[in-house]
Amino acid sequence: MSALWKADGLVRTRSDNENRFQRNFLKQAVCELRFPTLMELGEQRPPSSFVKALRKEYPVLEMSNEFTLGIGMGNTGSSHIHIFRSAKATWSISLKENSLSIETTAYTGFDNLRERVLHVVEAAEKIIDSDFFTRIGLRYINVVSSGDEDVTHWINPYLTAPITSESFLGINDFGGRMQLLAEDGGCLFQHGIQLNRAKADAPPKVEYLLDIDTYRTEVSLSQTPAAIDIMHRQAFDLFDWSLTDKARNFLSTDARHSKG
Repeated sequence: MSALWKADGLVRTRSDNENRFQRNFLKQAVCELRFPTLMELGEQRPPSSFVKALRKEYPVLEMSNEFTLGIGMGNTGSSHIHIFRSAKATWSISLKENSLSIETTAYTGFDNLRERVLHVVEAAEKIIDSDFFTRIGLRYINVVSSGDEDVTHWINPYLTAPITSESFLGINDFGGRMQLLAEDGGCLFQHGIQLNRAKADAPPKVEYLLDIDTYRTEVSLSQTPAAIDIMHRQAFDLFDWSLTDKARNFLSTDARHSKG
């Protein structure tokens, strides 16, 4: 099948491990869907049909304000952001006058995320007054933790070469940024070491960030499932390329049967 979007071909590496991994390094997953601005969605009360559609899975409703600054004195404005949270606050939906987003810190797999996104899209169809999204983005933030082993042994050497070359000493911060662009979408890849200072009386633990944000533009509502599927696949291909076999073997073991 040919690509639906030109951006689908930006990552040329392909992975055979999509169904292999039994655990993950994910700290946060976010799907954002933007649409033409509809001012009434920024009013104090969210649309009742949207609330009703989400209340079983997201019973906690919060509200915050977003302020905008324009050119000239006094040219400011504000709108409300409606936030729907799950009972344990591990999932949240945010509705603004020009976007909605689905976010989780308890990612268990793409099927669950996809189902939740499409549920929100179904609820949003009735209120956004648009038959397309101006932009759909899917972002996965992974933090690779390798236990007592050097984390660079778990990351593709192409990414860590400046660290492992031994050309430099005392590296306290290191990272990279790569942006891939096509006329109908793109992919932003950010990576680097992170220092986890969880224990004040212990030296910081070195971890590795793999932050992948892929997006498509001008997506009709009917194309949304296909866009989400291809963006997830693209993000996974890039994520898997970023690892070594040591990391893949760790992800392939069942966490319930591992030691520690």
